[in-house]
Formats: sequence, C-alpha cells, structure tokens
Amino acid sequence: MSDRIADSTIKGFLYQFNKTILEIANAEGEDVITVEGLVEDIDVLSGSGELEALQCKYHESKEKFIPSLIFKPLLQMAEAYDKNPTAKIKYTIFIYVPNEANGEKEIEPSILDSALATSDKSLSKIVSRISTTFDKREFLKNTRIVFGPSLDEIEGSAKAALELLEIQGSDVDTLLYPNAITKIAKLSSIKNETDRKITKAKLYKYLSNATYTAISKWTLALRNRSEILRRIKQQLSSSFSQNSRDRYFYINKNEIDEYEGKVVVFLGNYIKKYYSKPSHIKPPTFIINDNFEAIRDLESRLYKKGMKANTGLVGNTFEVDHFYRDPMQKLIKSHVEEREFDFRLLAMESEPEAINRRKGDDLYLVSSMTPNNIDLTDVNFYQIGISNFNELEYVIGMRNSHE
Repeated sequence: MSDRIADSTIKGFLYQFNKTILEIANAEGEDVITVEGLVEDIDVLSGSGELEALQCKYHESKEKFIPSLIFKPLLQMAEAYDKNPTAKIKYTIFIYVPNEANGEKEIEPSILDSALATSDKSLSKIVSRISTTFDKREFLKNTRIVFGPSLDEIEGSAKAALELLEIQGSDVDTLLYPNAITKIAKLSSIKNETDRKITKAKLYKYLSNATYTAISKWTLALRNRSEILRRIKQQLSSSFSQNSRDRYFYINKNEIDEYEGKVVVFLGNYIKKYYSKPSHIKPPTFIINDNFEAIRDLESRLYKKGMKANTGLVGNTFEVDHFYRDPMQKLIKSHVEEREFDFRLLAMESEPEAINRRKGDDLYLVSSMTPNNIDLTDVNFYQIGISNFNELEYVIGMRNSHE
C-alpha cells in the first residue's frame, strides 16, 4: 500500500470515528449507538425504537461529486432494506467531497437505477443478492445523502461536542478527544456486535475516569501529534522518576518501524537510563510477541553488546520461577559492578500465560491493541501505541526530542 493510499485510508477511518463521537455526544439519554453496526458504520437506535444507519465516506481527492461515489454504500443499504423492508430504518450516506455544500439531499431514482445496472464485478455481486421485487420507491423514501464537512472541520465539531460534556479538569485537545478516538477505534475492532454498543453516559464515564492520554496509530494521525506526545511524556514522568517501580513493557514488534535493526539499541539505552544504579532495584521485564527461537537470537545479539537477558529458559525448557527471580549483583563502593542479568525477556508467542504469573507495578502496552491473553487486573497500564523507538524513548523520558 502506498503512503498516499495509507494516508487516505486513515483519514477515512478518522472521519468515521469523528462522526461517531458526534452522534454519541449529541445523543439523547436512551439512544444506543453501535460502532460498526449490523447495518452500517454507525447504527443509532433511538429510545422510541427508530434506527438510523449511517455509512461514512471521505473523498478528499475528488474535485466534485459523481454518483458512482455512492454506488457501493447505496447498494449495500438497498440489500439491507430488501432483507427487512418493514423495519423502521432510516439510511444515511454521510460523505465529504470538496466543493460540495454541506447539507442533505434526496437521492434521485436515476442514481439508484444506475447503481443497480452497474457492470462493476464486485458491485454486481451485491446487485445479484437484491430481489427482483425490491421496492425502489419505498427504499428511497427512507434513504438520504448528507454532504458533510472536511476532516479538520468535523474534528473541530467533535471537540466542541466533547467540551459540552463539561468533564472537569480534563483538556479536550490532549486528553478527552484522543481518548475518545481511541475508544471508538477499539470498539470498531470488537467481533461481538453487542460489545460494540455505547451510550452517551458510557462515553462520559469512560472519559471522566481517563487520567492519561491513550496513544494509538489513530491519535498519532491527528493534527496535534507533537502536543499529544508532550502530554503523555508529562503524564508518565512521575512514574519514571520512581526508582522502585517494577515495570513491564509489552512490545508488538510488528507495529514498530525498523524493529529488528533498532531494538538492541533501545534496550541498551533503557538500561543506561533506568537500570544502571544501585537505587534501580527492579529489573525491567520486556515481553515481545515472538517465539523462543527469535528471543534466543535477540539474547545473543544483546550479549555481544554487553547486556545479559533472562529468558527463563533452562536448557530448552521455560521455567517461570527462574524467569521471575531477582538478579544477584555485586556492589563495590555503592557502584553496581555486575548484575546477573539486566532485564527479563519473554517470548510471548511461546509462553502466552507467563506474563500473568507475576504482575508488576506498571504495564506499558507498546501496541495499538491489548492482546487477549494479558490480564490487566490490579496493574497500572498505559497504552503507548507508537510506531518507532525514538517516540517511545521520548515519552518515557529517555530523550528530549521525538524526531
């Protein structure tokens, strides 16, 4: 995927997430919003039982609107209507196209006819599932197109809506808004449709309890990326100023740019900063989504750089007590002359449950998602879903710049 396409895809999702935030923040008390609903991107079920199904489309690169831009969502909605024509569902295509004035428009019958007559192979498969008795007139009565604002404008509207929630002591730009984006992104990835439901009260509770900024690829795609990174650095500074903290890091190697080439340098920098003095009493634990073979290779590379890792392996067998032991150390005149090992290194693919056998004080999730096998009960956990080691070193106080 090219950078241009990737950027376009991310903007498309951010547009949908911002629209979802607006629907939740502006909802009535009994309304239930389903993220990635059974019908469309956003399903809004009112207290009276009416359902609005919204599909979001972001076409920043198009100069003007052409009907083919909505053929796919229109046909998908037609198929959903055809399966359940008596349901009280209003269908909305929420779309951004430059040079189109914001506002609602009816969908002309000729546009629907053209969509149904498409020669596009992928769209023809949808058409083939729509019955010949499909009531086009009634469907169009319940379907509309709404031309929305740009991504920057809808972001501003979402922030304004969150401001109106009046959550005391919370900064909208660097706490409420990025956390709301992360919350919607997480909900969208859940398989069970019931678990993707949210209300205004639930969002309010979630944001009210948020004390730090969750970092994900979505929040880092926002315009105030540097500001968000500065905020999380400030939030984490008090924890990293305490030498006695037992810190665990889960690192998703697949989400870190140039992981293989830079992981050894990162681990070395961490040891120099946070585990080189007698006052640094707790060895850090790094959990990598890798197997024993890869971890042993990494252990060898680390050894050549003067670092010793405890992988928990005794011969070819993983021993959990051996893994979690504290290192013996030699002190000479209050100086750490030698430690048995510098950190623990866990191959999570080979031992997925070992991380839960003994819990530390803090768990830093260097990943966009939390693995299902990690139990977050009774630990302070922080989502730091960044994409490179420079930014990770910056937010945990190891360097002064994230560039």
